[in-house]
Amino acid sequence: MFYSFTKPTYLIFTFVKLKDFLFFIIFLSFILSLKAQESNLDSISVEVGNITKYPDKITLRVGLTNEANSYEITTPSEDFSVTIAPNQRLRSNISLLFRFIEINIGYTPAFLKFNDDNDEKGKTTFFNIGTRFYYKKWMQNLEWNKTKGFYVDLNDIAPGEPNIIFPDFEVLRIGGNTSYIFNDNFSFRTIFKQNEWQKRSAGSFVPTLSYYYSRISNDSSDKDKFIDITIGPSYFYNWVINKRFIVTSGAHLGVGYSHITSKSNNVTTSMDGLNYQGQVTLGLGYNIPNFFTGVSLNSQSFNHNTDGNNKLSDQHAYVEFHIGYRFDAPKKVLEKMNQLQQKVGL
Repeated sequence: MFYSFTKPTYLIFTFVKLKDFLFFIIFLSFILSLKAQESNLDSISVEVGNITKYPDKITLRVGLTNEANSYEITTPSEDFSVTIAPNQRLRSNISLLFRFIEINIGYTPAFLKFNDDNDEKGKTTFFNIGTRFYYKKWMQNLEWNKTKGFYVDLNDIAPGEPNIIFPDFEVLRIGGNTSYIFNDNFSFRTIFKQNEWQKRSAGSFVPTLSYYYSRISNDSSDKDKFIDITIGPSYFYNWVINKRFIVTSGAHLGVGYSHITSKSNNVTTSMDGLNYQGQVTLGLGYNIPNFFTGVSLNSQSFNHNTDGNNKLSDQHAYVEFHIGYRFDAPKKVLEKMNQLQQKVGL
């Protein structure tokens, strides 16, 4: 939770700020929707089977995310468990999408920092950048993200004690996943960025290979490094309510190899073992040719089982509200993109 219930005055101020911001987003969505409906006749779309594509449109998508990621360390033999998490929860994401290319940037501008509990939980900074692109039935996702500033909430293990703050605790994560989409009549892009639209309900089996490198440090030469590789089945489904509304869903289970290198006091140790990955996604979307909006829920976890005495769980979940607008791509951009697609065989 990104504000403190122990400060009634600030709680009211926070509620007003958040309410005004959400009102602005909804009002902007309404204006863009009206404008989009006015230009529907001019909107260029292509119908391919059960999917509506917008090949000559550039899509700008803005999302507001209530995000939470944490690391849980458990020692079953001692009945001990502790969770370390960042303070900042509310984030924004901007995406630019054109045909088979997506570019995503996430950050937290000052006016979205509603929490006023840095003294209790420390200050967190966050930034991520990523890209997703498609080649025929293949989808490739790559991402880089960095989070600095974590804390341990002692209420679970020592009620009444102040939190332990780690201002220099930093997590760097680089990686991605490769997926193969079996069903030609299923739109994978409808689920994640609404860069396409599913016309009739469809689902697909989507096997996925994931690979990530993570580095955890705390302002010293001591570092923990993780290499995680998992593979497993996924299934996604787009349920079309009507031509404007859709419910999207999906689940993934993966298992694979995990390698952890830990350096402490100039002593390096390594561990190998199994890594289990689980992911669930659910969303509701609204779409007209030039405008779309929606809300989505995503939860993902990595469970490391490299040591019989200690277990590490990397958990990541978020709820996102987004709006997007499609506008005509400049002629020169279309020419360059057409040339590129001819070279790569798309």
